[in-house]
Amino acid sequence: MKNFLMSVLVVAIFVALGAMYWYQTTFDTRMMDMNSRAEAIEGKYQSFTKTLHILDMKFIGRAKHVQTNKDNITQLFQDLDDFKDKHAEDLFTINTKIDSLGAIVDANNRSVNTQIKALKKTIQNLRTTVSQNNIATTTKVQKIIRDIKSVEKRLDKIELLTGDEKKEKKGLF
Repeated sequence: MKNFLMSVLVVAIFVALGAMYWYQTTFDTRMMDMNSRAEAIEGKYQSFTKTLHILDMKFIGRAKHVQTNKDNITQLFQDLDDFKDKHAEDLFTINTKIDSLGAIVDANNRSVNTQIKALKKTIQNLRTTVSQNNIATTTKVQKIIRDIKSVEKRLDKIELLTGDEKKEKKGLF
């Protein structure tokens, strides 16, 4: 039994030495695998960090532009309000003058319309008067023509009578 225990102990020592040898020889390869994995992870981390830094820089650059544009727009609105405040009195004066000009134009329009109506009435009255005068003149002219014809007939009679007397006088000689 002592031999058996000794042999088990010797086998256990060889197994332990073999395990240590195997562990020692594979340790370097495991370390190299771990180093390569660590380098890959570090490379990914570095590229991610670099990308994050670039993104951060882009965001900072854009943020500056956004802030600048915001400030410019705010200043533009402020300038517009200042302009309105400066020229509010001028705009009030202009609006008042436009309103008074509109009132004057409306008054002149009413006056012109009244004068046009009066002129139309006058023209209508003149037309009526002219028509009446035309009728009266036509009537008078017709009367004058009749009178002229009557006078011409009388003159013809007188000429006939005087012409007969002249014939009689001629016949006597």
